[in-house]
Amino acid sequence: MTAGTSAFRDAAVRARRRVTQGLTFLRTTPSRTRAALLSWRERRRAQPAGDDSRILRPQGYRGSRARYYVVHVPPAYRALRARPLVMVLHGCRQTHRDIEAISGFNRLADRHGFIAVYPYITSYRGLRFHNCWGWWFEREIRRGAGEVEDLWQIVERVRAEYRVHTRRIHVVGLSSGGGMAAAMMVAHSDRIASGAVVAGVPYSEWSDAVRVHPGLPVRHKPLAAVVDAMQREMGARKRLVPVFVAHSHDDRTVGIRAGENLRDSWGRCFGIETGKGDRLAGRHGEATWEHASYRDANGNPAIQTLFLHGPGHGWYGGSPGPYSFPEAPDVAALSWRFFRANPLPRR
Repeated sequence: MTAGTSAFRDAAVRARRRVTQGLTFLRTTPSRTRAALLSWRERRRAQPAGDDSRILRPQGYRGSRARYYVVHVPPAYRALRARPLVMVLHGCRQTHRDIEAISGFNRLADRHGFIAVYPYITSYRGLRFHNCWGWWFEREIRRGAGEVEDLWQIVERVRAEYRVHTRRIHVVGLSSGGGMAAAMMVAHSDRIASGAVVAGVPYSEWSDAVRVHPGLPVRHKPLAAVVDAMQREMGARKRLVPVFVAHSHDDRTVGIRAGENLRDSWGRCFGIETGKGDRLAGRHGEATWEHASYRDANGNPAIQTLFLHGPGHGWYGGSPGPYSFPEAPDVAALSWRFFRANPLPRR
């Protein structure tokens, strides 16, 4: 190779790099601009006591975008002791502030001393309803890229600022946030201690599983395909992440079959029999419920479900607000109880 040829190739490489950097800037500028606007609005907003507003800037991996999030720190927090972290994901047509207001996790965080984190999708690409997490896009639910990696990077940012117990990192979500919580548990199975899905869907489910219009049919991905997707994503990192599933038989948006398939896909993937379980039933306000617990080979209740009759699509047992059904069992309290019982095992 001549010196002239080498110089020409070096110049070509530098030119391609400049083009790539320019395209990256153009792709991320709208996300950055919107995040800056949200940050300005948040600074003007009266925040609940203990809240701290943050922005995750776009990272270097594929599909990363600016993400706004709120960290709620309990009043008893002291850096001398590591605290559990609970990440709470909003649903479609919601913001992080909406799920914070209706879920009741701030109250639990203040009482029990854990850190609550509320990410906001902030911006997104692809056809979807307003503010939906992209649980049906493969590019968003694979470790190392997209939304599921941005969410983990938010965890890492919180760990850098506060003392977080590394064996007690949990995730819970509503609706599309529930689907993304399931994705977090699969993609980061070696990092997430346990999680909960409220009115959500299994990992990698089809978008057709959600009823977007009364006249359109609903289709669910076969359980074997869901389990195969879970196995492929976890690979050598495969670990049973204990999961709590809450769903209503009267949910007309995400039908009860989604909750049943989530339970059964977890059971098939990790060898847990979900046809039998310890069951309790009761009534709370206008809702009747059945709680079931399914044990792993060591006798631990690794899968729990709360299936209700009465409420529609939304959060159960929280504060009044959009997509909230206060007259139901307190799912936030039940989730926290489940999380406390299921830390990441010692290595």
